Amino acid sequence: MKSKVKNQKSKVALRWLDRLRALNPLSSRLAGTKSNLELAFPPGFIASIERLRLVALKAMGGGLREGHRLGAYKGGQLEFHGHRNYVPGDDLRYVDWNTYARLERPYVKEFAREEAGVLHLLLDATPSMILGTPSKWTFARRVAALFCHVALASKDLARVHVFHSDGTLERFPAHRSGAGIREYLDFLEAQSPRATNISNGGKIGPAMASHGILGLGVANFLRTRPPRGRIILIGDFWQEEKEIVQSVSRLASSGYDVAGIHVLSAEELIPPLEGQILARGMEEDDEIELASDADLASRYGHELDRHSRSIEDTFRRRGGNYLRTSSDASIEKVLIATLRQRRFVT
Repeated sequence: MKSKVKNQKSKVALRWLDRLRALNPLSSRLAGTKSNLELAFPPGFIASIERLRLVALKAMGGGLREGHRLGAYKGGQLEFHGHRNYVPGDDLRYVDWNTYARLERPYVKEFAREEAGVLHLLLDATPSMILGTPSKWTFARRVAALFCHVALASKDLARVHVFHSDGTLERFPAHRSGAGIREYLDFLEAQSPRATNISNGGKIGPAMASHGILGLGVANFLRTRPPRGRIILIGDFWQEEKEIVQSVSRLASSGYDVAGIHVLSAEELIPPLEGQILARGMEEDDEIELASDADLASRYGHELDRHSRSIEDTFRRRGGNYLRTSSDASIEKVLIATLRQRRFVT
Protein backbone atom coordinates (compact mmCIF):
# COMPACT_ATOMS: atom_id res chain seq x y z
CA MET A 1 0.00 0.00 0.00
CA LYS A 2 2.82 2.41 0.92
CA SER A 3 4.53 1.58 -2.34
CA LYS A 4 1.36 2.40 -4.32
CA VAL A 5 0.95 5.78 -2.56
CA LYS A 6 4.61 6.56 -3.15
CA ASN A 7 4.27 5.77 -6.84
CA GLN A 8 1.19 8.03 -7.14
CA LYS A 9 3.04 10.92 -5.49
CA SER A 10 6.01 10.35 -7.78
CA LYS A 11 3.75 10.54 -10.82
CA VAL A 12 2.22 13.82 -9.55
CA ALA A 13 5.68 15.25 -8.92
CA LEU A 14 6.82 14.23 -12.39
CA ARG A 15 3.76 15.84 -13.97
CA TRP A 16 4.53 19.07 -12.13
CA LEU A 17 8.20 18.82 -13.05
CA ASP A 18 7.33 18.32 -16.73
CA ARG A 19 4.96 21.27 -16.61
CA LEU A 20 7.46 23.54 -14.90
CA ARG A 21 10.22 22.48 -17.26
CA ALA A 22 7.97 23.41 -20.15
CA LEU A 23 7.79 26.89 -18.62
CA ASN A 24 11.53 27.12 -18.07
CA PRO A 25 12.94 30.50 -19.14
CA LEU A 26 15.41 28.68 -21.38
CA SER A 27 12.57 27.10 -23.35
CA SER A 28 11.44 28.06 -26.83
CA ARG A 29 8.59 30.15 -25.37
CA LEU A 30 11.15 32.89 -24.85
CA ALA A 31 12.23 32.83 -28.47
CA GLY A 32 9.76 35.55 -29.43
CA THR A 33 7.89 33.40 -31.96
CA LYS A 34 4.42 34.56 -30.94
CA SER A 35 1.89 35.60 -33.56
CA ASN A 36 2.15 39.19 -34.73
CA LEU A 37 -1.60 39.45 -34.26
CA GLU A 38 -1.64 38.90 -30.50
CA LEU A 39 -1.81 42.63 -29.79
CA ALA A 40 -4.44 43.36 -32.40
CA PHE A 41 -7.83 44.71 -31.28
CA PRO A 42 -11.16 44.73 -33.13
CA PRO A 43 -11.88 48.03 -34.94
CA GLY A 44 -14.81 48.80 -32.64
CA PHE A 45 -12.61 48.33 -29.61
CA ILE A 46 -10.05 50.81 -30.92
CA ALA A 47 -12.82 53.38 -31.34
CA SER A 48 -14.08 52.77 -27.79
CA ILE A 49 -10.71 53.26 -26.10
CA GLU A 50 -9.99 56.37 -28.14
CA ARG A 51 -12.89 57.96 -26.25
CA LEU A 52 -11.14 57.27 -22.93
CA ARG A 53 -8.95 59.84 -21.23
CA LEU A 54 -6.17 59.43 -18.72
CA VAL A 55 -6.96 60.60 -15.19
CA ALA A 56 -4.64 62.88 -13.19
CA LEU A 57 -1.99 63.06 -15.90
CA LYS A 58 -0.25 66.33 -15.18
CA ALA A 59 1.43 68.40 -17.86
CA MET A 60 4.93 68.12 -16.41
CA GLY A 61 7.60 68.50 -19.03
CA GLY A 62 5.64 67.12 -21.96
CA GLY A 63 6.78 69.92 -24.19
CA LEU A 64 4.95 72.73 -25.95
CA ARG A 65 3.13 70.71 -28.57
CA GLU A 66 -0.65 70.93 -28.77
CA GLY A 67 -2.42 69.11 -25.97
CA HIS A 68 -5.56 69.35 -23.85
CA ARG A 69 -3.95 69.96 -20.43
CA LEU A 70 -3.18 73.40 -19.03
CA GLY A 71 0.46 73.98 -18.26
CA ALA A 72 2.03 76.45 -15.87
CA TYR A 73 3.14 79.00 -18.44
CA LYS A 74 1.71 82.46 -17.72
CA GLY A 75 1.26 85.55 -19.81
CA GLY A 76 -0.74 85.75 -23.02
CA GLN A 77 -0.52 82.15 -24.17
CA LEU A 78 -3.28 80.07 -25.68
CA GLU A 79 -6.12 79.94 -23.16
CA PHE A 80 -7.55 82.28 -20.52
CA HIS A 81 -6.90 80.77 -17.09
CA GLY A 82 -8.42 83.25 -14.61
CA HIS A 83 -7.89 86.43 -12.58
CA ARG A 84 -5.75 87.26 -9.60
CA ASN A 85 -5.14 90.41 -7.57
CA TYR A 86 -2.70 92.92 -9.03
CA VAL A 87 0.60 93.26 -7.19
CA PRO A 88 3.20 95.99 -7.82
CA GLY A 89 5.50 94.97 -10.62
CA ASP A 90 2.90 93.07 -12.69
CA ASP A 91 2.89 93.81 -16.40
CA LEU A 92 0.23 96.47 -16.99
CA ARG A 93 -0.62 94.90 -20.35
CA TYR A 94 -2.42 92.08 -18.49
CA VAL A 95 -4.50 94.29 -16.18
CA ASP A 96 -8.23 93.74 -16.86
CA TRP A 97 -9.24 97.40 -17.28
CA ASN A 98 -12.92 96.55 -17.83
CA THR A 99 -13.04 94.83 -14.44
CA TYR A 100 -11.16 97.74 -12.90
CA ALA A 101 -13.74 100.20 -14.28
CA ARG A 102 -16.58 98.21 -12.69
CA LEU A 103 -15.01 97.28 -9.34
CA GLU A 104 -12.35 99.98 -8.99
CA ARG A 105 -9.86 97.26 -8.04
CA PRO A 106 -7.07 96.08 -10.35
CA TYR A 107 -7.02 92.44 -11.42
CA VAL A 108 -4.52 90.71 -13.70
CA LYS A 109 -5.59 88.24 -16.38
CA GLU A 110 -3.65 84.98 -16.43
CA PHE A 111 -3.30 82.67 -19.37
CA ALA A 112 -2.07 79.09 -19.65
CA ARG A 113 -0.56 77.22 -22.53
CA GLU A 114 -2.02 73.88 -23.51
CA GLU A 115 0.64 71.22 -23.49
CA ALA A 116 0.95 67.46 -23.48
CA GLY A 117 1.13 65.30 -20.39
CA VAL A 118 3.62 62.44 -20.19
CA LEU A 119 2.80 58.78 -19.52
CA HIS A 120 5.57 56.26 -18.85
CA LEU A 121 4.70 52.55 -19.06
CA LEU A 122 7.30 50.47 -17.20
CA LEU A 123 6.87 46.78 -18.13
CA ASP A 124 8.28 43.74 -16.31
CA ALA A 125 9.80 41.37 -18.90
CA THR A 126 11.31 38.88 -16.45
CA PRO A 127 10.97 35.13 -17.19
CA SER A 128 8.09 34.59 -14.73
CA MET A 129 5.92 36.73 -17.01
CA ILE A 130 5.62 33.88 -19.55
CA LEU A 131 3.25 31.97 -17.23
CA GLY A 132 -0.47 31.78 -17.94
CA THR A 133 -2.84 31.37 -20.90
CA PRO A 134 -2.69 33.98 -22.29
CA SER A 135 0.64 34.69 -20.67
CA LYS A 136 1.12 37.53 -18.22
CA TRP A 137 3.51 39.03 -20.74
CA THR A 138 0.90 38.98 -23.50
CA PHE A 139 -1.64 40.59 -21.17
CA ALA A 140 0.87 43.22 -20.00
CA ARG A 141 1.62 44.22 -23.59
CA ARG A 142 -2.07 44.42 -24.43
CA VAL A 143 -2.63 46.71 -21.45
CA ALA A 144 0.36 48.81 -22.52
CA ALA A 145 -1.07 49.02 -26.05
CA LEU A 146 -4.39 50.16 -24.58
CA PHE A 147 -2.74 52.97 -22.63
CA CYS A 148 -0.71 54.00 -25.69
CA HIS A 149 -3.95 54.27 -27.68
CA VAL A 150 -5.53 56.36 -24.92
CA ALA A 151 -2.50 58.64 -24.53
CA LEU A 152 -2.21 59.34 -28.25
CA ALA A 153 -5.95 59.98 -28.52
CA SER A 154 -5.58 62.45 -25.61
CA LYS A 155 -2.69 64.17 -27.42
CA ASP A 156 -0.40 63.14 -24.59
CA LEU A 157 3.08 61.65 -24.84
CA ALA A 158 3.54 57.92 -24.21
CA ARG A 159 6.86 56.25 -23.44
CA VAL A 160 7.28 52.47 -23.12
CA HIS A 161 10.15 51.10 -20.99
CA VAL A 162 10.76 47.33 -20.76
CA PHE A 163 13.13 46.00 -18.09
CA HIS A 164 14.64 42.51 -18.39
CA SER A 165 16.15 40.15 -15.85
CA ASP A 166 19.62 40.60 -17.40
CA GLY A 167 19.58 44.26 -16.35
CA THR A 168 18.87 45.79 -19.76
CA LEU A 169 16.20 48.41 -20.40
CA GLU A 170 14.49 48.75 -23.79
CA ARG A 171 12.54 51.95 -24.45
CA PHE A 172 10.37 53.44 -27.16
CA PRO A 173 10.53 55.96 -28.60
CA ALA A 174 14.14 56.59 -27.71
CA HIS A 175 13.78 60.27 -28.57
CA ARG A 176 10.83 62.61 -28.92
CA SER A 177 9.05 61.74 -32.13
CA GLY A 178 5.66 61.65 -33.74
CA ALA A 179 5.36 57.87 -33.56
CA GLY A 180 1.89 56.47 -34.20
CA ILE A 181 0.16 53.53 -32.58
CA ARG A 182 1.45 51.12 -35.23
CA GLU A 183 5.04 51.90 -34.24
CA TYR A 184 4.20 51.31 -30.57
CA LEU A 185 2.58 47.97 -31.41
CA ASP A 186 5.59 46.94 -33.51
CA PHE A 187 7.88 47.68 -30.58
CA LEU A 188 5.71 45.76 -28.10
CA GLU A 189 5.36 42.79 -30.43
CA ALA A 190 9.14 42.58 -30.82
CA GLN A 191 9.75 42.42 -27.06
CA SER A 192 9.97 39.13 -25.17
CA PRO A 193 11.29 38.00 -21.76
CA ARG A 194 14.88 36.88 -21.82
CA ALA A 195 16.35 33.84 -20.13
CA THR A 196 18.04 34.50 -16.82
CA ASN A 197 21.74 33.86 -16.97
CA ILE A 198 22.07 30.82 -14.71
CA SER A 199 25.72 30.18 -15.38
CA ASN A 200 28.09 30.15 -12.40
CA GLY A 201 25.50 28.40 -10.26
CA GLY A 202 22.73 30.89 -11.06
CA LYS A 203 24.60 33.84 -9.57
CA ILE A 204 23.67 37.29 -10.81
CA GLY A 205 25.83 40.34 -11.31
CA PRO A 206 26.70 42.78 -8.51
CA ALA A 207 24.28 45.43 -9.83
CA MET A 208 21.27 43.11 -9.59
CA ALA A 209 22.49 41.73 -6.30
CA SER A 210 22.44 45.19 -4.75
CA HIS A 211 19.26 46.49 -6.42
CA GLY A 212 17.18 43.44 -7.39
CA ILE A 213 15.64 43.21 -10.87
CA LEU A 214 12.87 45.75 -10.20
CA GLY A 215 15.22 48.11 -8.40
CA LEU A 216 17.74 47.90 -11.25
CA GLY A 217 14.99 48.52 -13.80
CA VAL A 218 13.89 51.64 -11.92
CA ALA A 219 17.50 52.84 -11.58
CA ASN A 220 18.10 52.40 -15.31
CA PHE A 221 14.82 54.17 -16.08
CA LEU A 222 15.80 57.20 -13.98
CA ARG A 223 19.26 57.20 -15.53
CA THR A 224 17.69 58.08 -18.91
CA ARG A 225 16.42 61.36 -17.37
CA PRO A 226 12.81 60.85 -18.49
CA PRO A 227 10.46 63.87 -18.34
CA ARG A 228 8.28 63.95 -15.26
CA GLY A 229 4.73 62.70 -15.54
CA ARG A 230 2.82 59.55 -14.64
CA ILE A 231 4.34 56.07 -14.40
CA ILE A 232 2.30 52.87 -14.59
CA LEU A 233 4.25 49.82 -13.46
CA ILE A 234 2.90 46.64 -15.10
CA GLY A 235 4.19 43.29 -13.83
CA ASP A 236 3.63 40.31 -11.54
CA PHE A 237 5.50 41.91 -8.59
CA TRP A 238 7.15 38.67 -7.54
CA GLN A 239 9.86 40.64 -5.78
CA GLU A 240 10.64 41.12 -2.13
CA GLU A 241 8.24 43.63 -0.59
CA LYS A 242 11.16 45.74 0.61
CA GLU A 243 12.40 46.09 -2.98
CA ILE A 244 8.92 47.06 -4.20
CA VAL A 245 8.58 49.73 -1.49
CA GLN A 246 12.03 51.16 -2.24
CA SER A 247 11.43 51.22 -6.00
CA VAL A 248 8.02 52.91 -5.80
CA SER A 249 9.31 55.36 -3.19
CA ARG A 250 12.28 56.27 -5.37
CA LEU A 251 10.00 57.02 -8.34
CA ALA A 252 7.60 59.07 -6.21
CA SER A 253 10.41 61.04 -4.57
CA SER A 254 11.77 61.83 -8.06
CA GLY A 255 8.57 63.72 -8.84
CA TYR A 256 6.51 61.08 -10.68
CA ASP A 257 2.91 60.01 -10.11
CA VAL A 258 3.19 56.22 -9.73
CA ALA A 259 0.48 53.58 -10.25
CA GLY A 260 0.65 49.79 -10.47
CA ILE A 261 -1.12 47.04 -12.44
CA HIS A 262 -0.48 43.68 -10.81
CA VAL A 263 -0.85 40.84 -13.35
CA LEU A 264 -1.05 37.21 -12.20
CA SER A 265 -1.91 34.05 -14.10
CA ALA A 266 -4.98 31.99 -13.21
CA GLU A 267 -2.64 29.26 -11.92
CA GLU A 268 -1.00 31.73 -9.55
CA LEU A 269 -4.31 33.04 -8.26
CA ILE A 270 -5.77 29.56 -7.66
CA PRO A 271 -3.02 26.95 -8.04
CA PRO A 272 -4.05 23.30 -8.65
CA LEU A 273 -2.42 21.90 -5.52
CA GLU A 274 -2.50 18.15 -5.03
CA GLY A 275 -0.14 15.39 -3.96
CA GLN A 276 3.61 15.92 -3.91
CA ILE A 277 4.58 19.18 -5.60
CA LEU A 278 7.95 20.19 -6.98
CA ALA A 279 8.17 23.97 -7.39
CA ARG A 280 10.90 25.28 -9.61
CA GLY A 281 11.94 28.94 -9.63
CA MET A 282 11.57 30.79 -12.92
CA GLU A 283 14.31 33.32 -12.18
CA GLU A 284 16.54 31.40 -9.79
CA ASP A 285 18.27 28.02 -9.91
CA ASP A 286 16.32 26.57 -6.98
CA GLU A 287 13.71 23.85 -6.47
CA ILE A 288 11.40 23.28 -3.50
CA GLU A 289 9.52 20.03 -2.84
CA LEU A 290 6.19 20.46 -1.05
CA ALA A 291 3.75 17.95 0.41
CA SER A 292 0.25 19.21 -0.34
CA ASP A 293 -2.39 19.03 2.39
CA ALA A 294 -5.92 20.32 2.86
CA ASP A 295 -4.66 23.58 4.35
CA LEU A 296 -2.05 24.41 1.72
CA ALA A 297 -4.39 26.16 -0.74
CA SER A 298 -5.91 28.24 2.08
CA ARG A 299 -2.50 29.28 3.38
CA TYR A 300 -1.32 30.12 -0.13
CA GLY A 301 -4.39 32.30 -0.77
CA HIS A 302 -3.91 34.07 2.55
CA GLU A 303 -0.25 34.85 1.82
CA LEU A 304 -1.04 36.01 -1.72
CA ASP A 305 -3.73 38.38 -0.44
CA ARG A 306 -1.36 39.71 2.22
CA HIS A 307 1.35 40.27 -0.42
CA SER A 308 -1.14 42.03 -2.72
CA ARG A 309 -2.42 44.26 0.10
CA SER A 310 1.15 45.24 0.92
CA ILE A 311 1.77 46.23 -2.72
CA GLU A 312 -1.50 48.16 -2.89
CA ASP A 313 -0.64 49.99 0.32
CA THR A 314 2.76 50.90 -1.15
CA PHE A 315 1.12 52.67 -4.09
CA ARG A 316 -1.77 54.18 -2.11
CA ARG A 317 0.54 55.74 0.48
CA ARG A 318 2.28 57.58 -2.33
CA GLY A 319 -0.93 58.79 -3.95
CA GLY A 320 -1.05 56.18 -6.70
CA ASN A 321 -3.64 53.71 -7.95
CA TYR A 322 -3.35 49.92 -7.84
CA LEU A 323 -5.15 47.12 -9.67
CA ARG A 324 -4.69 43.35 -9.44
CA THR A 325 -5.97 41.34 -12.38
CA SER A 326 -5.72 37.91 -13.97
CA SER A 327 -3.97 37.48 -17.31
CA ASP A 328 -7.06 35.74 -18.71
CA ALA A 329 -9.37 38.68 -17.88
CA SER A 330 -11.22 40.12 -20.87
CA ILE A 331 -9.77 43.53 -21.68
CA GLU A 332 -12.86 44.54 -23.64
CA LYS A 333 -15.49 43.39 -21.11
CA VAL A 334 -13.72 43.53 -17.74
CA LEU A 335 -10.53 45.56 -17.71
CA ILE A 336 -11.84 48.84 -19.13
CA ALA A 337 -14.70 48.93 -16.60
CA THR A 338 -12.23 48.21 -13.78
CA LEU A 339 -9.80 50.87 -15.00
CA ARG A 340 -12.65 53.38 -14.95
CA GLN A 341 -13.67 52.30 -11.46
CA ARG A 342 -10.10 52.59 -10.15
CA ARG A 343 -9.69 55.99 -11.82
CA PHE A 344 -6.91 55.03 -14.22
CA VAL A 345 -9.02 56.38 -17.08
CA THR A 346 -12.25 58.32 -17.43
